[in-house]
Amino acid sequence: MNSDLNNLIVIFNQMDNDGWDTTSQLKWGFYFVDSDKEKLQNVFSELEDKNYVLEAVDLAEDKKWVLQASKFDTLTPEKLHRRNLAFNELADYCEVDLYDGWDVEKIEE
Repeated sequence: MNSDLNNLIVIFNQMDNDGWDTTSQLKWGFYFVDSDKEKLQNVFSELEDKNYVLEAVDLAEDKKWVLQASKFDTLTPEKLHRRNLAFNELADYCEVDLYDGWDVEKIEE
């Protein structure tokens, strides 16, 4: 995934404008893709000790496996950018095809 700090700043500003409290904890999801499910388990083994939760490992229509891990966290654009760069490195280290990005959800009160 190509991480662009300026794009993340714009996204965070839009979230703030839409009423999100980006200074509080949110549920962040992160996605990794590979044709070998076992390699994705290796990715999660690296994340498990850092309070990530395994949400799903699903087979996509293109016959690739998609791992979704999540974490409750308070991120800034800069922190998310660094995390994206680190997850690109993790994907390389675990020899998976792709770190495919992130999503975010509000925490239900």
